[in-house]
Order: sequence, then structure tokens, then C-alpha cells
Amino acid sequence: MNDQNAVVNLHPLFDTAKRLIESQLALDDYPSLRQYLESRPVPAFSDWQITARYLIEYASSSGTFSRFRGEIQRFLLYLWNISERSLAECTSDDINSYMQFLKDPDPSWIGGEPIHSFKSDGSGVRVSRENWRPFVSEAFVLRGEYAIRQETLNAARRTLHVFFRTLVTRNYLDRSPMVSARKADQKTSRKNFEDDNGEDTAPRLTDYQWGYLKESLLAACEEDDKYERHLFVVMTMKTLYLRVSELAPQRNELTGETYAPTMSAFRPKVIDGQRYWHLKILGKGSKERYIPLPSGYLYFVKRFRRWRALPPLPEKGEQIPMIPRQNGTGQVGKRTLERIVKEAFLLAAKRMEAEGLEDDAKEMTQIADHTHYLRHTGAGMDIDAGRPIRHVSEDLGHDSVAFTESIYIHADASDRYRSGLTRKV
Repeated sequence: MNDQNAVVNLHPLFDTAKRLIESQLALDDYPSLRQYLESRPVPAFSDWQITARYLIEYASSSGTFSRFRGEIQRFLLYLWNISERSLAECTSDDINSYMQFLKDPDPSWIGGEPIHSFKSDGSGVRVSRENWRPFVSEAFVLRGEYAIRQETLNAARRTLHVFFRTLVTRNYLDRSPMVSARKADQKTSRKNFEDDNGEDTAPRLTDYQWGYLKESLLAACEEDDKYERHLFVVMTMKTLYLRVSELAPQRNELTGETYAPTMSAFRPKVIDGQRYWHLKILGKGSKERYIPLPSGYLYFVKRFRRWRALPPLPEKGEQIPMIPRQNGTGQVGKRTLERIVKEAFLLAAKRMEAEGLEDDAKEMTQIADHTHYLRHTGAGMDIDAGRPIRHVSEDLGHDSVAFTESIYIHADASDRYRSGLTRKV
């Protein structure tokens, strides 16, 4: 592809989240985008619509929306213009080629500074900015040097994993091309939902690792009660399948409103004459969900509240921060919660090392930054224990049971590996 043709084939695909919602997935105010989609060698408009719907779900978080928009936009431009395929036609070979393209993109795809994708022409029509490019690299523009970090490649791969898996659950695709993409070009990391067999999995702690983590925290609390906060955060995230962002204050970028979890999010509920407790959570896309509390988990609620000199169970309208700062006031943010989880994992690693379990300690240290292990561990263990997959799916906040099954269900896997372990050599 020569540079002139490459530039002709470039056009931003998605405006800001607010404008994308206001457009109602129509292109009346985007004549150049409509013309661009119609001129592609594949039926691009249906791909654009399903992707726009997907991105709108992340509109309440500007950071997440922008990141996903950038990654998926680049991929669609590559798929339509270089592979000349639609999403329905995409194969693992296209994924592999795209990952190589990310390492060495066509020079005409690279700009020197971030530029907003669309601008108004003064009459309400939105048009592409002339100097917009899918990639940004000041060093390339100045010195002809371009480099991409492995972390950036991992982020692109993770984004595509989630995107394609969602398209499958919504019946837009029959299967995800990510499943069989060549692992030589997709070096797996612990952040990636893919195991060594190319199957979609959710990375989780083993029963042994979880037991060690829990016991290490309980022991630490006996020595220094400051770890009561660590214990409560870890038990809550694992037991209730929470993302770290769901325990932190959240700002809705569309409305400007901020939501900070308080103890009143724990609420009683009477069903068929039986009193239960549940937790109100604000998940992705500002979607509310209510997660039933296991009776065993209430012990940790009461224990945490006792440490904070509060009554055993929350009262209606109680506006006390759920996870307080170290000085006892205000609600901790996402980064502090991530640090708390990391410190908990490192406590377990230190205990393992002290007991001569050096390999186990090393592994716990390696995953200490990955808070999502707790969410996946809780869901995976409950499914293994026989909890209905539909109930787990609803508590996870997934759109469908099929999506949950694609991540957590691996028929006969444990039996197969147990029998494989005892085979004669």
C-alpha cells in the first residue's frame, strides 16, 4: 500500500461518547463517515453499528471509552482496508497479521500528536480532522523512530478478546477468531484471558493459593489490626465477585455525578418471609446490580464494623464510607484499593517464602498486581461447588449466561487433568 492510498483509506470511525449516543447510531450528521463506510470493500456499516453499541456501554467512563475506541477503531481500519474482511469474515490469521502491524504500522498511519477525531463544520455537520491518524508517535514524526511496548500489545490483545467474546454472545459472530490465533504472535501474559491451549479462561487462584492468602491475612490481623481493612477488601472482592472499580468512587462522565460506596449499600431484603442481605453495586456502564450476601460473609462485615467501632450491621441511610482511608475519613480511591490487594498478596508470598515454598511465593508475587484474580476466583470456586451458572452470571453483572460459560466453564477439565496426572510413564 503506498502512502497516498493509505491516507485515503483512513477516517475516524467514532466520535465522543456523548455525540455517539446523541446520534442514535445514525449518520445524518456524519456524511463523510457514511460515504467512507459505503466505499469500503466489505459491508462495513453493520460492523460499525455493532461496535458503536458496544462502545456506548462504556460511555460513563471517559478513560475506558477512549481506550476501547482507539484500540477497536485501529483494528477495524486494518481489517477493512488491509485484510479487506468484515468482522464476520475475520480469521485468526487476520489477528496475527494485525498484531504484527501494530509493531510496524504503515508510516502514513502515524501522526505526531493526539488530535480529536471529528470537528464541526459550523452547520452541525461533523467532519474528519485532516491530520487525524490512528497512531500517535512524536518520535516517529521528528526522527522516524517508532516503537511499541509489550504492555501496549497486551492491552490491544485484551481489548480484542473482550470485544470478540461480546460479539459472540450477542450472536453477531459464531466464534471468536482470538481463540485460535497463533500464540507466537500473541505472547500470553497473566493479564490475558487466554491459557496455553488458546482457550478463553479467567485467571484465578488455586484452592491452595486462596487458602494461603486468607490465612495469611487472618494471621496478620492478629499481629496488627491495620490489616482488618485488607482482610475486608479481599474477602469482599472474592466473595461477591467485584471489580476493584466497583468498590471505589466513580464519576459518570456524561452526567458529572460521582458515586462513592457507603455502608448503606449493604441492605436487608425480605423474600417469601425470609430476611436476606444484599449489596448494591454500580457496575460497568453505571448499571446497578444487587448481590446476595452469603451468611458466612456477614461475619466479615460485622468484624470490619466492630474494628471501626460501628454497630454490627449497617443501618438504613448510613452514609459512612464503605472502605475508609487510613485516617478513618473519606472513601479510598481505586489506586489505594489496588495497593491494599497487592499488599495482601505479598503478605501471603512472604509467609510462603518463610516456610520454604519459594516457587509458590514467586508466583504469588507475580500476580500481586492483578486484582481481577479475586473476582474470578470467587466465581470459579462457586461454579465448581455447584452454584447455578445463571446466579453466578447475574452476580458478576454479565449480559448473558453464555458469556459467563465461555469464561468459566471447562467441561471435564479437572477430571481430565487428574487422570492425566496419575498415568503410568
